Amino acid sequence: MTRPDGPSGRVLRVVAGTYIVEDDDGSLLESVLAGRLKQGPRDRVVAGDRVVVERPADGGARIIERLPRRSRLVRRAGGGRGEQVIAANLDRLAAVFAVARPRPDLSMLDRLLVLAELSGLASLVVANKMDLADRAADPEDPLAPFDAVRRAGYRVFPTSVRTGAGVGELAGELVGRVTVLAGPSGTGKSSLLNALVPDAGRRVAEVSERTGRGRHTTVNATLVPLEGGGYLGDTPGLQVAGLPDTPPGAVARAFPELRDPAESCRFSDCRHRSEPDCAVLEAVAAGEVPRSRYESYLRLLREAEEAAVPGGRG
Repeated sequence: MTRPDGPSGRVLRVVAGTYIVEDDDGSLLESVLAGRLKQGPRDRVVAGDRVVVERPADGGARIIERLPRRSRLVRRAGGGRGEQVIAANLDRLAAVFAVARPRPDLSMLDRLLVLAELSGLASLVVANKMDLADRAADPEDPLAPFDAVRRAGYRVFPTSVRTGAGVGELAGELVGRVTVLAGPSGTGKSSLLNALVPDAGRRVAEVSERTGRGRHTTVNATLVPLEGGGYLGDTPGLQVAGLPDTPPGAVARAFPELRDPAESCRFSDCRHRSEPDCAVLEAVAAGEVPRSRYESYLRLLREAEEAAVPGGRG
């Protein structure tokens, strides 16, 4: 005999086949997939998914249905072909980079922002470790490396977990939304998560203890509920993020500053390399589009083109 509960909540974490679901009253359910769901791809159910859980009278819980997703964060699957869903039903990606130690990897920043654009997500940028501003590439203006993405329309939030500067402003921006943090190692993502959600470490540890599987290193996202509503999560799997299956012509549209000039190119299928009367090339030459962002576009365009060729990426 089962007790039907209807749509019962949101998946917070997936660890070794165990799904931690927060039901609608805030309780945590340790669940497994029903047999028919196990026949699908490995990302059939991921963090952020809304699911229906069946709870037998003798205990335990089974996810019997995944509800439709309103958004999904995807990357290229391992092996080079197909897509992997990292998390679902998100509002935004917050790209976290340090101003120093390590200095910001702007190529990776551009990649994460493009990945979010291709996934239909909004983005913001966190310039963390502002307490190390005197060791930045430009101590007079430690945010200078982020000028290009600011010009593209992305908001940049300077923060320091050590001093607390900017953390409150960022926290206010996150309430009521589902946001995931992404960025390279060493930028302070974990410290920032714990500063924004003071008991985040305890909650994640609790989930690990409930699964009985220890502290696994995982590429899966983890979501933590925020006080005041919304969720904040970490996405370690995005430290290496290949573009999902993407038509080469869609890459330029994932760069906000290229959209308007691209409308004025002579050819509708212009790739903005060396074509005549290319308005994007003119904008780059005039300094209206930062060259660093244009170079990132060319790298990601090549990646999309190689992936589109059968056997082009293994």
